[in-house]
Amino acid sequence: MKELNYEEYEILESLFNQKKQHIPALSVLRGSYPGRVFTDVTERPTLAIVWATGRWMYAAGDINPEQNKEAVKLFLQDVVLPDCKAQNRSWFEIYTDDSREWETLFLGGMDKLNKWNVDKHLESVYVFHPEQFNRRQQYAKPDITSNLRIELSEYPILPDAYHHLPYVHTKFAEQRTCGAAVKLGERTLSICKNNGFTAGREYFIDVDTFEAAERNKGYAEQAATALIDYYLIRGMIPLWETTHDNHPSHRLASKLGFAPVEQYPVFSFVRR
Repeated sequence: MKELNYEEYEILESLFNQKKQHIPALSVLRGSYPGRVFTDVTERPTLAIVWATGRWMYAAGDINPEQNKEAVKLFLQDVVLPDCKAQNRSWFEIYTDDSREWETLFLGGMDKLNKWNVDKHLESVYVFHPEQFNRRQQYAKPDITSNLRIELSEYPILPDAYHHLPYVHTKFAEQRTCGAAVKLGERTLSICKNNGFTAGREYFIDVDTFEAAERNKGYAEQAATALIDYYLIRGMIPLWETTHDNHPSHRLASKLGFAPVEQYPVFSFVRR
């Protein structure tokens, strides 16, 4: 696999512009999120991997030819594993299309990866229906008490720990995204952020309620509502992503007006 320079990224757009699950990859290809981009060939590429810095890899294209399978194996061996060692990371993930070929390649055993366990799980992308969100906002009665507040703030798109990497452009050190936090005093109970994966008018959001004791109290819903409202005014439409077994996330997505539209496999590699 050949690593591309930013000026060459556009040749891969056709491999990643058909599905919502690939918007994170598009955000790298279009320069709004830092990452590394690899392809089999630069003229009429058939296979590509986009690696979002600090996050995951997105693979698209034809994995059937034997030369493409070998190219992926060498990419993991020569690029991914050395990077994991350098970053002191013991895991990585690859998002792919749902096909038997990818499953056979990754779960069937791979040379040089015998010290890594590989697992597969499914994730879903949800699209947003504003009319359902607006209807709920009209009739819902939030149960957040008066001593709590919702605070909108800017957050770095990338943690400081990644700014030193040679493939991360200096512009990302200053780039910010927006988040909404439910706070009690100086304590953050729940937060919802635009995670930086943006393409066109669409963006992905992350939601987290940090302490188990504070979950199921409506805080995550209120944080997400505030963030969605903030971006709707600016013409931006949210997307939701979650694993199939994260039932609270599915319920919250439904409450907010999201509905599932795609599912796809994620292969997790964890060092033994």
